[in-house]
Amino acid sequence: MPTLHILPNCRILMFFGDHPPPHVHIKHVDGRDCIVEIKSLKIIGKVAAREIKDAIFWIEFERVFLFKEWLRCNS
Repeated sequence: MPTLHILPNCRILMFFGDHPPPHVHIKHVDGRDCIVEIKSLKIIGKVAAREIKDAIFWIEFERVFLFKEWLRCNS
């Protein structure tokens, strides 16, 4: 599971052989985690958007890169 980006309060990861739709995993510093769909930015899990706003901003900014990585890791 490669770490794609590290922020002060969380890490953004992508698993190999993961299920669709394309998404990343966010691991919060307190141990909680969630999934964020790359296209819609929908958060699935018990982490509030305000807690990972920097991660959401990065995901939105890096969408093209993330879709390419998703295809590389999950094809």
